[in-house]
Amino acid sequence: MFQKALLLCLALFPVVLWGQLTLEGVWEGTLMVGGIHSRSGYPIEMHIQRRGKTITGRVIIYPNKHRKVETSFQGRLYDDLSIYLDETLFLPQSGDPYEPPFLRKYQLSWHRSLEGSSLNGFWQEITPKVFEGKRERGRIYLKKSGVIKP
Repeated sequence: MFQKALLLCLALFPVVLWGQLTLEGVWEGTLMVGGIHSRSGYPIEMHIQRRGKTITGRVIIYPNKHRKVETSFQGRLYDDLSIYLDETLFLPQSGDPYEPPFLRKYQLSWHRSLEGSSLNGFWQEITPKVFEGKRERGRIYLKKSGVIKP
């Protein structure tokens, strides 16, 4: 009996390990707002898909209990495990007329670990006025939480 349980654990270990070391999947964390030194933020989910160096997916931000803001994104994974993403399209929720005032771009660093992988970095407002002082920006912290199901 003990040997069967041990074999089952050993068989499942690579599956769990592989899930932590891949970029594809669901990432959850906090999107900090109010500047790069702010300590206030919103819950966020990133659903990431990867084909080679190309990254696509969607972002869901929860500004309050009654609203979620969803956008699609595309970007690139670089050899140093840095990631650049641009939100490309707001995905409105049915019956909710709210539209965010801007889309974001993300610069992230992917840290792979057996104890839990992370994506950390910065976001900023996409605007044609890149040197305007009122440009929104902040930090982002994400942990791998799951695998996207087909």
